[in-house]
Amino acid sequence: MLNKRRHPRFPVIKDFGHAVSIGTEKETFPGIIINLSAGGMLLLMYADIPISAEVSLMINIPKMETKQILGKVVRSKLKNSMWEVGLEFLEIDTLDSKKINRMAIDFNDCETKIALGATDICKKECSYYVLCDKKQKI
Repeated sequence: MLNKRRHPRFPVIKDFGHAVSIGTEKETFPGIIINLSAGGMLLLMYADIPISAEVSLMINIPKMETKQILGKVVRSKLKNSMWEVGLEFLEIDTLDSKKINRMAIDFNDCETKIALGATDICKKECSYYVLCDKKQKI
């Protein structure tokens, strides 16, 4: 299957996500980050933010504190009493984008090495290390 994404994604924390506040013109809504890329993110939210709504947010996860990011809602779907909301980033600091992309590349490289049966894959220098919950983690 062809991957149409422009940026690699990674799970923020597989088991429980990470909280973030999404601001619109009128109010702010809490959400849980499910996955993240330099081009956008997927969230779980109790609020339905309309498609095409412009939003602002800042990400604060271990080893990653961004400047303000501007985005828009590109997908919103009700799933088990919560909304799955997809955001596309419209404006993101270049350094923040590079950090997110580096984490995604490190995560995906690790997944590939595990799939190939490598045993010495985990290194503390990995930018995804603080979020990692794999059994191969040192």
